[in-house]
Amino acid sequence: MDDSAGGAPVITGKVAVASIFIPPCIPTLVEEPPEGDRWTHEIKYDGYRTQIHIAGGHARAFTRNGHDWSKKYASVLSAARDLITRDAILDGEMVVQDESGRSDFKKLATAIRWENASLIFYAFDLLGLDGNDLRKQRCDDRRLRLHELIGDPRSTSPIQFSQSFEGSGAKFFAEVEKMHLEGIVSKRKASSYRSGDSKDWLKTKAYITGEFVVIGYERKRGAAPSLLLAEETDASMRYVGRAIPAIAREERDNLWQALEFLHTSHFATPIGAGNKGAVPVHPVLKVMAKHLRGEEKLRHATVTEILTP
Repeated sequence: MDDSAGGAPVITGKVAVASIFIPPCIPTLVEEPPEGDRWTHEIKYDGYRTQIHIAGGHARAFTRNGHDWSKKYASVLSAARDLITRDAILDGEMVVQDESGRSDFKKLATAIRWENASLIFYAFDLLGLDGNDLRKQRCDDRRLRLHELIGDPRSTSPIQFSQSFEGSGAKFFAEVEKMHLEGIVSKRKASSYRSGDSKDWLKTKAYITGEFVVIGYERKRGAAPSLLLAEETDASMRYVGRAIPAIAREERDNLWQALEFLHTSHFATPIGAGNKGAVPVHPVLKVMAKHLRGEEKLRHATVTEILTP
């Protein structure tokens, strides 16, 4: 989630933990979590993917794309040096939590800049230890060594171990949804750690439904038609993204006729340069849209209902 591309060579054998970034393993998005005892499941934290390198009493932090954010994460790195006395490479998520203990992505950027002490690093994998590359070891073995390394820190510690759930992925996901969390990540226990997209790590994200205002649309050959949606605030509207109509054909036909009638010359709120082909409409039509929880903009969004004006 955090910044532009970058990185460094992948390492093998002995690892120079202080200086070489390892491109992370990226979970594949799925509709339902996997089942069976070959899988383990963890909460998906809503923050910035972070890699912490500790060597010789020094610590550095890298973003998902290999950028050095050690200065931004100074308080967490100080705690990591105090807690971990061995050279190590930890993979995890940097978050900030709300009053109920849920990770709050919207507050993260502010916390990094002004409230560094509120940052928490959830460690979920151990890639290197004492100069040894652990990536070819089983996922459950790496996590066991990670837990042994950091233990069960106090609840006030900025370094936390990402606990796992053994059992039904569907049951765990249902509990996570009840807690209004973003979703879960399921990992194949016997898998090695591979940089890039992986089907050994699967993420299942929770969907929610919300009410939005249609401020435009786009219909072009070779692509699914989409509506541009905005979220109403107290005094204005904020563009939140696109959604594909997933409604009955007759209702969809009526929708397009209504939108053509509502044509206007400009959008009710800024929509960004990536929507040059979109047609603005008067912001009077409201819809219900289903979308992934925990995203700043709508993702995998579908319109499920047209609300009567």
